[in-house]
Amino acid sequence: MTYQQFPPQGGYPAPGAYPPPGMARQPSGATAIMAGIFAILGGLWFLAGVVSHVIELSHYVISFLVIGAVLDLVSAALLLGGGILLLLRKRAGRLLTVIGAAGAIGFVALTFLFRAIGSSFYFSYGGVMLHFGFGWLLFVVLIPAIVTLVLALIPPTGRWLAAKNAAAQPPDFGYPQQPGYPPAPGAQQQGQPPAQW
Repeated sequence: MTYQQFPPQGGYPAPGAYPPPGMARQPSGATAIMAGIFAILGGLWFLAGVVSHVIELSHYVISFLVIGAVLDLVSAALLLGGGILLLLRKRAGRLLTVIGAAGAIGFVALTFLFRAIGSSFYFSYGGVMLHFGFGWLLFVVLIPAIVTLVLALIPPTGRWLAAKNAAAQPPDFGYPQQPGYPPAPGAQQQGQPPAQW
């Protein structure tokens, strides 16, 4: 007579390893939070660039300072607004952060291009070119902008933002809504003490 062999015990995960049925695991917001923090820090950097340009403009007016101040102001507004909204789990924050970081990368690339072709048209961006030298632009503006852009675009950031919207809505199991039951006869209404008191 042959006996059926069963697999050994312990092949299943421990209790509590999976969320209960009907409850989805919440995605981690680490990438979105880091993108928001980088965006806010970048926005503060460009805000400091605006202040730097305004101080320079108070001494003498040069066209590239005006252009730099405007570009810094736009970058600061996009990154600060995007970073704050991203930390508040708003989808618009992700969009503003991506536009601000991509704009920062584009403006740095444009600065390098103008310098490479020997153009007489220059602009200062982030207050970096005037005070710290041109090479610092790569480290102080370009690399953080690339990191911010990548963190804002990767799928975990989108899943974290979408999970907030999904958690705000109650689950729909396809059953029609039932009206509430009427109070039982002789039951006291909530909030009113009995007349004997």
